Amino acid sequence: MQVQLLPNGNLRVDYEEYQPWPNFRPTKSVYLGGLWRAHFLREILTSDDLVYAAWREPIPTDVLRALQHYPECHCELIEMAQSVPEYFLGITRRNPALAMIAATFWQFRNFSCVPEKERKVVFWENMEADDILQFCRFPTTRSFLKALAKMPDGHVHIHRIEGLRDLWMQPEKRKLLRHLPAITGENIWLLSCFPPVLDPAIHQLATREPNFGEYSILEVVSDLSNRRELAGLHHWPYHNQFDSWSRLLGAYDRFFRDTNCLPETLPVPPIKGLTCDEIEIEPLRSRTALRREAKEMRNCIETFDASIFQLKHYAYRLIRPERATVLLKCQYNRWIIEEAMIASNERMVTSETMKLLCQWLKEQRRPEN
Repeated sequence: MQVQLLPNGNLRVDYEEYQPWPNFRPTKSVYLGGLWRAHFLREILTSDDLVYAAWREPIPTDVLRALQHYPECHCELIEMAQSVPEYFLGITRRNPALAMIAATFWQFRNFSCVPEKERKVVFWENMEADDILQFCRFPTTRSFLKALAKMPDGHVHIHRIEGLRDLWMQPEKRKLLRHLPAITGENIWLLSCFPPVLDPAIHQLATREPNFGEYSILEVVSDLSNRRELAGLHHWPYHNQFDSWSRLLGAYDRFFRDTNCLPETLPVPPIKGLTCDEIEIEPLRSRTALRREAKEMRNCIETFDASIFQLKHYAYRLIRPERATVLLKCQYNRWIIEEAMIASNERMVTSETMKLLCQWLKEQRRPEN
């Protein structure tokens, strides 16, 4: 990616170019679906790169901080911030999702073309919150406005705002949403899938802790509910049972055992992981961890799940001194290194890394139970 700060102050990043604040404008971009194509703008606004930092230096600190929290539509948000800065700062503090609607209001009315800047300014200067919602065909109730305000700015995508609007029209889902402390992308996804997951406890957990180690709540809930349906069972009978990840993963593991499948949780690692100055290596202790390692490293380590469950093999994630997947094999009641491959199985680790692995194995080796 080629980055260049031009003499006129414009920033060029590959095929995109941006004029600086206070006359921001994408000069070599086009509209896609009514919004500016701006693939690199979020990185420009958030990266520590010195060239990026020099270009965004004229942007007021409070405006820049607000922009950095949003995941998309930065061109439209910057245009609003330049035109009506006090309005922008006020609405982004009170209701980040409403600010996104205001910055892209033409998206919700199927305009034949993007409005001129003057028309946008008239809209921003004269529309209150209720007026914005009514114009953009959203519910105008105070409860819906509060629901929008519950969306963290990092979760504010246009498709999620539209998803919340659609869910709000269904009484059972609206009731659940009204009682959540925050409404995240995970909550909207769980309520939008078919059949929906209407469990208050799992929504509270999704809001509070959407990820746990290698697990994401969407992957676990989706996999568990799909497997239950395939087994002819109700997709989600667990009402208010999971107030923690330990209970959710316990039920996930029990389902595999009850259906005679390999459990989610793998046996205790025969060799402990190690973190020190020279090496960092950790065991892959679940099938989910195996899948993620296989996806990240583009290898087939997840196919060893049955062998690992039988303690014929065990897999490890090597983080330092180089990224690799390590496979141990139990041979004559002793654990040896069968493979230690970098991404895509392109090669074995270097001889220096292999020496460190052998030393780790020698020091950590213990008899198998």
